[in-house]
Amino acid sequence: MGNVTLFAKLLPFPAVTIISGRALFSVLILGLFFWVRGKSVSYRSFKDFLSVFGIGILFALHWVTYFHSIQVSTVAVGMLSLFTYPVFSAILEPLFGGKRPDPFAFFIACFSFFGLFLIVPDLSWDNQMFQGVVWGVVSAVLYAIRNLLTKEMHVHYPSSQILFTQLIATSLVLLPFADGLFVMLAEPKYLVFQVVLAGVFTSLAHTIWIRSLSNLSVTTAGTLSTLSPIYGSLAAWYFLGEVPPDRLWLGGGVILFCAILEVFRKQAEASKHIEAG
Repeated sequence: MGNVTLFAKLLPFPAVTIISGRALFSVLILGLFFWVRGKSVSYRSFKDFLSVFGIGILFALHWVTYFHSIQVSTVAVGMLSLFTYPVFSAILEPLFGGKRPDPFAFFIACFSFFGLFLIVPDLSWDNQMFQGVVWGVVSAVLYAIRNLLTKEMHVHYPSSQILFTQLIATSLVLLPFADGLFVMLAEPKYLVFQVVLAGVFTSLAHTIWIRSLSNLSVTTAGTLSTLSPIYGSLAAWYFLGEVPPDRLWLGGGVILFCAILEVFRKQAEASKHIEAG
């Protein structure tokens, strides 16, 4: 899903407008899929529906803050800031299970923030890189929470149904604020971008992502995706001419190191539990 970030730059519209179009087309694509397959999208209770719908609002806020982070800074800064979310997941996941957070997770979190500090040349809101990092971290926290809540619901419902409901919520929340949406969709080039963004990088990619949460912890699944900032940054370099500064590679290396360290730690813990069992 790393190359999805290119659309934040390729589409010259506000983040809310881009995400509104993305969600709307994704709803149409998934709705057609359900209709062709004859699948039901009903819930066992209205409470379950409201829960998934509420998670969809978090999803909308995550997407908007993520794309806005990229638009005010660069693809690399936005992606690396977002990919602190495996660390936030490591802190929050035990809390969702009624357990105390691992102190080592806090250490990893602090180390990740040190990596973000290396990326930002000036800790001032006037600096666009700093703005990008802040918005990216906000997006990371929202994404971690959304994934944890989604994992709980995925026990009872298929991934495509959960995503479909979340996308409906995203559309309904953002469409009233989508300035220039019809202008964007009236341009053939931008319309194609939206269809590709919705079909490949949303409906398909996020369905697979949610399905992976049934077999992996949120922390592990997140960490396995840490290659995304690497190929996403390289794609932005090639297609958009965004040459990452040296300090970004250093800070990004620290952030990705923290994420990868966390997955190995989780795998070691899982092995111990299996051996103990």
